[in-house]
Amino acid sequence: MMFRIARSREGGSISHYDLYKVDIKKGMTVLDALFQIQDRMDPSLSFRYSCRGAVCGSCSILINKEPRLACRTQIADVRKSDMKLKHFAAISETPPGWNPDVEILVEPLPNMPILKDLVVDMTKFYNALESLKLWSDTEDGDTPRTQSPDDRKRIKRYVNCILCALCFGSCPVNAEKEEYIGPAALAKAWRFHEDSRTPDPDRYLKDASKPEGTPLCDLVMNCVKVCPKDVAPGGAIRKLKNP
Repeated sequence: MMFRIARSREGGSISHYDLYKVDIKKGMTVLDALFQIQDRMDPSLSFRYSCRGAVCGSCSILINKEPRLACRTQIADVRKSDMKLKHFAAISETPPGWNPDVEILVEPLPNMPILKDLVVDMTKFYNALESLKLWSDTEDGDTPRTQSPDDRKRIKRYVNCILCALCFGSCPVNAEKEEYIGPAALAKAWRFHEDSRTPDPDRYLKDASKPEGTPLCDLVMNCVKVCPKDVAPGGAIRKLKNP
């Protein structure tokens, strides 16, 4: 199997694509292929990873023009996949020479600056989370804030977010609006709004409704299609728009 991988110099955009022949074995993931390339062919190839188990969200990249976790994406399934995403430049423009019938295309996650090769600068993504103060402040005393099983079910899917930024990279609005805080931050705002232990739930609703928040979302739902944990950010944003 041939892999066409985006390369770049430090602090810039994609400069060229390199082609590598990978020895495929049953059950191999795209992350396994990247390791093989780095170990056997090109030690200069840069990419992120950590847990290798779809828990940390570190290995988010663009695979055949779909935002995915490299550790969770089986090579055998790549060419069968069609998420039916709404296209924007980063996921519709293909590099010269790419043959999807015989090659897997690997590129950095869109909508964030490239640091090197497949590694992007996540600062903007994390700043969006910080801007909404997505946490619940502690209270004086030692009385626990308990929660019933039914109340826990209300936030279950939103708690599963692993901050992989696939939703951010798949969003056409993030591609066009520099100020948009993105789907992950808004989904977490809804998570805290719905949490029965939150002292001031309306605060999250108010912050999410700022001009750079829910008003910019067009409910395209690319974020729902790419989320590896079924968080469904678009559904949360719809609720934030109409609480």
